[in-house]
Amino acid sequence: MPPIDTKSRPLVLLGLLIVGCLACDFLMFPVLAMMPGQANRVLPLLLAIVGCVLAQGCLLAAWLAWSDRPFWQRITRHWIVAAILFLVWMAGVAVSPLSKFSQVSYFVGFSVPLVSIAAQMPLWIARQSFGWRLIRGDVKDDARRAALSIRDLMLATVLVAVALALARLAPSPDGKPIGDIWIIMFVVATTVSAITLLPASPLLLRRQPLERGILFAGLYAALWAGLPWLVVVVAWDRGLFSPPPVPLLVGLSCLILSFAATVIVVAAAARARGYRLVWGRP
Repeated sequence: MPPIDTKSRPLVLLGLLIVGCLACDFLMFPVLAMMPGQANRVLPLLLAIVGCVLAQGCLLAAWLAWSDRPFWQRITRHWIVAAILFLVWMAGVAVSPLSKFSQVSYFVGFSVPLVSIAAQMPLWIARQSFGWRLIRGDVKDDARRAALSIRDLMLATVLVAVALALARLAPSPDGKPIGDIWIIMFVVATTVSAITLLPASPLLLRRQPLERGILFAGLYAALWAGLPWLVVVVAWDRGLFSPPPVPLLVGLSCLILSFAATVIVVAAAARARGYRLVWGRP
């Protein structure tokens, strides 16, 4: 049997990741347009796509917060990739039969920077408080790159101000004030990032074998995927409320498992390229 070319593994994983992410971004609104009349069949697929899209945002936030590159390089690459993903998503919105294309695009486009900052918050806290960072090679080599300079902090302050300004320009979907929407989106993005990447990253990017990390990360995802089912069964048994539609529960499980699968593929590609997660002050 011919030897396996291990050097091609990162390229294969990267190719699968790019194709899968672009497909999910493009298909979100076309699949949403299929909901009327066949919601029971389409809802699980739609939520699986949403899970992949959410994972993309959290992973971009992790790259920005934990990467070993200079801050200006991280922020530049972060927003280049985010812009490409957003343009693909806009193309999917444009070809879908749903109306209000421009209004939806403006709202999401102006919202992305603020939601990105929300997803980054727990990751920056982990970096600044505990020294979490992604490195390649010897941990001693990243000592001079670990801390943020005064220039980096000033740039970060400007970016936060710009994100808040853009959020204020976002058109309201229903013409009503959207302050409560921003609060909900900010809290949700922060919570999702904290309960997913903070546990999953050490499991997948520390020194233990990747297969073991994937096993534990899969079990962690399965725990969250099974939690809605457990809550519904207990509530139904005690007569607290009527169970929600089964397609909704299946869709929630698909969302969580899709999110987890995206994170695992990214972690495998990063491990194949020599990245690992370390913590502690350099």
